[in-house]
Amino acid sequence: MKTKALTAAQIDCLAQRLSDAPIDPATSAKKAGDNFARLLAARIGTERAALAFTAIMTADTADQAEARLTLVLDYGNPDPAGEDAPATEEAPKATITAVVGKRQAILDQAHTGALPTAPDFSKPTHARFRTKLAQIVALAEAGDIAALLAFEINPVSSSPKAMARYRDLCVIAITARAQVTA
Repeated sequence: MKTKALTAAQIDCLAQRLSDAPIDPATSAKKAGDNFARLLAARIGTERAALAFTAIMTADTADQAEARLTLVLDYGNPDPAGEDAPATEEAPKATITAVVGKRQAILDQAHTGALPTAPDFSKPTHARFRTKLAQIVALAEAGDIAALLAFEINPVSSSPKAMARYRDLCVIAITARAQVTA
């Protein structure tokens, strides 16, 4: 499947998620990409931004790029000032901190090159997605980054979202392994 490059407007939409100030429309996809890369590096750090930028910009669709950006931000660094985000009234602060800590631990583990544990799709709700998950697991175990990135997932419900998170974490882990051996 051939990847279609994101347009300047689509990249600007992604960049707007990273900025409180309105983003001026870019005149080219290159300029939009440069601005997005700068904002992403400011948000999550230069090292992580390089890998995240590649994963986001190589998405097959704008929706997939949006989903990957969401994954990066959900598993991202704490507030740049080093303070945790304030807890919402619906959930106790300890629960939120535990969830954020678990997500960060999973991401840190992937950055060391360890493949994450595949999501548990044993419940009947996930039955129709088990085959796709098995394919992703096989690609991850084979270390095929290109095939993982090309694997199309439409993250519109909990099962595909879990598969997309797993796939993206596997890409991070395999890339980290390659950097260690290089």
